[in-house]
Amino acid sequence: MNKIEPKTCTLRSAAEGQAEPCPGERCPFWEAGGAVAEAGCLIERLGVDVRSRDMAVYLLETRSCLERARDLRGAEVAHREFSRRVGLEL
Repeated sequence: MNKIEPKTCTLRSAAEGQAEPCPGERCPFWEAGGAVAEAGCLIERLGVDVRSRDMAVYLLETRSCLERARDLRGAEVAHREFSRRVGLEL
C-alpha cells in the first residue's frame, strides 16, 4: 500500500525554511472545491511568487491575522449565543 505524503505549506517553507503540513481547510487561504475547480491553496492557485522571503513572510503574517480574526469572531458568536440562551444580552 502506498503512503501518501502530506503536502507542506509553501509559505512556511519559503518564509522560515521549515516544513509544516498544509493546514488545508483550516487555512484562511484555502478555497473549497466546487463543480469547476478542486479544493486547494489560493496562494498556489494564483501563482503568487513566494520565492521572495519578504513576500512569504508577509503572507504568513496575513494568514496569522486572518486566523486570529476568525477565532475572535467565533468566540463573539459563541458569547452572543450563550447570552441569548441564558436570557441576557451582554
